[in-house]
Amino acid sequence: MPRKPVLEGGKREEIVTAALELFFMQGYDGTSVRSIMNKAGGEVGLFYYYFKNKDDVFDSVLDRFFARYNADFAQIVAHGRRNPCRVMQDFFEYMERETAEFRQKYADNMHRTVRWAIREHTLTLIEPYLEQIVAIQSAYYGVQPVLAPTVAAMYLTHGVGSYILHEDQERLRLYHTEVKRGTSLIMGMPPEEQELRTPYPATAADLPGWMALVRATRDFFPGLEESDYERQLAARLARGEGWVFRYDGKIAAALLSSTERGELDFLAVSPEYRRHGLGARLVETAAAALPVGTELSVVTYREGDSKGAAARSFYAALGFQPAEELMVFDYPCQRLWVAVPDGPLIRHSPSATPSQPNH
Repeated sequence: MPRKPVLEGGKREEIVTAALELFFMQGYDGTSVRSIMNKAGGEVGLFYYYFKNKDDVFDSVLDRFFARYNADFAQIVAHGRRNPCRVMQDFFEYMERETAEFRQKYADNMHRTVRWAIREHTLTLIEPYLEQIVAIQSAYYGVQPVLAPTVAAMYLTHGVGSYILHEDQERLRLYHTEVKRGTSLIMGMPPEEQELRTPYPATAADLPGWMALVRATRDFFPGLEESDYERQLAARLARGEGWVFRYDGKIAAALLSSTERGELDFLAVSPEYRRHGLGARLVETAAAALPVGTELSVVTYREGDSKGAAARSFYAALGFQPAEELMVFDYPCQRLWVAVPDGPLIRHSPSATPSQPNH
């Protein structure tokens, strides 16, 4: 006789909940169908109304446990299509955070057999997402991975992914640069330029380097009063409103923006790094934090002002359009804006963007 169709919810979910708790604490072999039903409250026969066997309910336990992670991975990749320079970093940073939280929550209680099963299931889950990321970044940077995309994703899964799942936080920090170097090699990107590809959220530790960059580009910011700026900057970095490129112990580029106002408030690139597309990637990262279709704006020099020729050319290349003219610190300026696209703001090689976007 064929099995009856089983509706979700109700007793079935109670059984899955009971099975999850027992599998986690006692392991697969140490958990019986009877013990599951004793905890769920029901006869063994009822178990087989919903599940074929213990393997079947274990699969349901894993499906429930990984449902949130699967949704989060999908969201990271979807967001990464709008911000390709960050997508690989976002994906692995999420794995690091969740792995640390998982260990803190379950390390002393979870049976090792289930822990091993979760690790293997994690690798199976992330591989197709990493294959999508390989495709996204390959197209964005115009590179060809040294391996076929499927194989490159496999190496990233069982290399970087396994490393995150198996190593402690201290070792992750110790070999962070080398792991990124290996990723660059797999992706066919120059390892020596890896820190010039990914912007990072600015922290309080970046404040001295940021101010050094301000001083190096001071002529591009009329009316900027350094001490007031530094006080305001510290507060805004604490709110997570800054992005930076760090290279060779310096801040190579920095951006300050407000997602609440949809505005770029400060953008500067150190003179020696103005032909690496850093400004464009910073603007793209800020745009990706806003809903698609909303307005991102910036105030810069008016047309015809020699100080603003490079900045206006830079923003025009990113699709910004002129809006109203206004005065800032008694200096004639103009607001430019762009509608946030459902995709990367940079429609061509980032290295081809104008080289001097300071404003």
